[in-house]
Amino acid sequence: MRRSEFEDILIQETPFYKELQKEYRDTATFSRYITVLKTITKSDGFVKLLEQRGAKALIFLGRKVLSLQEEFVVNYQNFLIDESRRDKWEEFFERYSKNLFEIYEKFVDGSSERALIFEIVNRKLLRDLLTKHIGNVPRESKMLIAERFGLVINQLFNYFRNSLARSVHIVDSLIIDVYNKIPLLPICSRKETMQLLSKNFLQNGLPEPLFTAMFKSMVDFLYTEEWNKIVDTINRKTTLSKDEIHNLFKSYFFFPDDDHLSEILKLLKKKSRELVGALGTRKKLIEDKIVEIKKRMRMTAHDLSKNLIDLANDFSTEEPIDTMIKRLRRAFLKDAHSLKNLKHDHQECVRIETELYSIMKFNVDDLSKFVVKNEWDPYLILILNEKTKIDEAQFQTILKDVMAEIRNDKEASSVLNKYRTGGFLKEKYDIETINIKFHAIMKGIIVSLLKSFLLEELMEYYPKLSRVVSPEGIRYVAEETTAGRVLMIDKDIDVIKESEEVANMDVSRFKNLVSVLIYDIRGSTFMGTKLKDAKKESEIRNLFQESMLAIVEKHGGVPIKDTGDGGIVLFTENSYDIRNHKTTKMESGSTLSAVRSGIEMIQETKNFVQENITKYQDWFREAEERKINFEGVTYAKLPPSYQAIFQVGVGIASGSYPKEVYLEKNAFGEYDLAGMLVREANLYSKVKAKEKSTVICDDVTVYNLLLNVNKFSFLGEAGLKVDALSNDIEQGLKYWITQKTTRRGFVFDLYKVFATQLGQEVSHPGSIKIVLGLFDISINEAGEIKDEKGGRGKFLYELSSEALG
Repeated sequence: MRRSEFEDILIQETPFYKELQKEYRDTATFSRYITVLKTITKSDGFVKLLEQRGAKALIFLGRKVLSLQEEFVVNYQNFLIDESRRDKWEEFFERYSKNLFEIYEKFVDGSSERALIFEIVNRKLLRDLLTKHIGNVPRESKMLIAERFGLVINQLFNYFRNSLARSVHIVDSLIIDVYNKIPLLPICSRKETMQLLSKNFLQNGLPEPLFTAMFKSMVDFLYTEEWNKIVDTINRKTTLSKDEIHNLFKSYFFFPDDDHLSEILKLLKKKSRELVGALGTRKKLIEDKIVEIKKRMRMTAHDLSKNLIDLANDFSTEEPIDTMIKRLRRAFLKDAHSLKNLKHDHQECVRIETELYSIMKFNVDDLSKFVVKNEWDPYLILILNEKTKIDEAQFQTILKDVMAEIRNDKEASSVLNKYRTGGFLKEKYDIETINIKFHAIMKGIIVSLLKSFLLEELMEYYPKLSRVVSPEGIRYVAEETTAGRVLMIDKDIDVIKESEEVANMDVSRFKNLVSVLIYDIRGSTFMGTKLKDAKKESEIRNLFQESMLAIVEKHGGVPIKDTGDGGIVLFTENSYDIRNHKTTKMESGSTLSAVRSGIEMIQETKNFVQENITKYQDWFREAEERKINFEGVTYAKLPPSYQAIFQVGVGIASGSYPKEVYLEKNAFGEYDLAGMLVREANLYSKVKAKEKSTVICDDVTVYNLLLNVNKFSFLGEAGLKVDALSNDIEQGLKYWITQKTTRRGFVFDLYKVFATQLGQEVSHPGSIKIVLGLFDISINEAGEIKDEKGGRGKFLYELSSEALG
């Protein structure tokens, strides 16, 4: 498996990608409706294939398809207005059907599934186009147009399927059962749809107002099962928020009355009280730590201030005072980082607590606003409970409500009168026959209508008629396209074949990790040679070390060891407790702090030399002989050998505790790190780059970032654009596909972190193989790189605050 193949697998598990999938494949709606479709189609093979996708199918339509269907709707509508123009219509239809069939045949390519997808997505497109063109047409004319359009489209696609029957076995029973029974209705409200179908209802034995009233009466009794599911889900919850309540109701068919809502409200309030209690304990622990840090800050300020006064009284050179000031700054930054994180945690607890209290104050009306009310969902509930009936008493109540409307319609009254059976004090009706007629209409008309809506709902086409798609939507479609998960109609785009190992690949191990950062100071030998003063060399190095340590502690790192020409730092989620010797067990999390620390250290190396050019002129005796005026000299003007002073090589290796790194006390009673991550980070820190500092990390670090940050982009050859041509989806699609297929790394947008893959191979005898090339290697089911002898390997990335050439 190639590196890009493995990364594609991991990308699908990133929170950013999952959010895009949730939005643009509408996974919540899909899971909601696929269950219903499976039930009412009785295990149809095509529906099973849709289910296996796990989300809406995405189809990209070429310009030719879009223009053909637009022409069809316009031309046929014109023909219906003036049928004397038949010759012109037939001439158009012959050309239209020929062109569409050529596209259809090429797309199907021997696949029965593709034949059905082509037909469904084109019917969805035609329904949208029809809605656009006849939205304001009077109801009677609208129904006539819908019926005529439905007949022509049915005949057209029947012809298409029959034409391929000799070479492709197309199982079209679902399509025939759905679309041959209903007109091609434009998109409109449920009420208007029922009115458009009123003639069909009468032909099947019931007036539309009576059918609608019976339906409403039956549905009111069918909430129990969905209600029980919601109750069970709430009982199992460990977190609760308004968004979670909304998503909960969105996941089920739930149209509760006030009594059922009141029961759920009681349960939500009970759960909120339980969670508030648990939050109180957590808040107390955080508050105790905040008090402890503030106390320590006061003690630190007192002790270091005294030391500064002592140094001033015994003044010899600036370096000790500079070092002490940096030490004071470092101590405060370290505690400030801990305080910031603890205050953030405390604020988050307060925010959650406030939201829970607001839920506890909900009334029934407040809760009802979270109920998702898709107007067709009640019909789906009734379809799943097809044996539901109404009795005599219910019917008499219903009849009172609809009689006024029916009485004014002679045809409807005539149909209703057929069910009268007499009666002494009040009219009686044949309720059994009426129930039979009702369910016959449900099965013959409503079920077919809803099947068509569901089939079309489970597919999404691009470009949309509005042509408005967000940059993120275009990006998602582009990424799915290159991976072969978007069906292209009348458009050719090269795709990457999915690896057969995808199903067995586990990337969860990258989600929570600890990191080891090792930095190596370069140029210190050169500095020592120039200074010829060990004391001053030590003072300057200490001053530089304080600058480095201030950065790592600001980002939550725990300094473990000063190696003389560098240092070893640990990054773990519980850095506060480890730093204060409360535990040696590490808690895993994001590697972001280590990465941001390494990048800032690089910038600080430039700042350090720049700031000290004039202060340490005796570093530059040789340069003085070249008559360089140091007053106002910039870092960029220094000779390369001088720029190299205090460059650093930063290596970051990430992995799991305690398998790959372990914290213990050494023989001197001090913290020390052991494990392969230490050796690997040390190796990365030695990677040399001409005239610059570097941050080198392993693939695991980058993969952890992908699984934890909210947004990332590909670092490709097309450069970075803030808005990838969102006004033209085809241009935007081309841009993102180029970005992905030519990628040489990632950009973590919110933090301006660039991760560029390195392009050669390095070996470290007896330890680890550093894989930098793009050749085929072995990646096992846990995402681990192995060479031909089973040795451990890693990809390397260079991190920076700008794109590297």
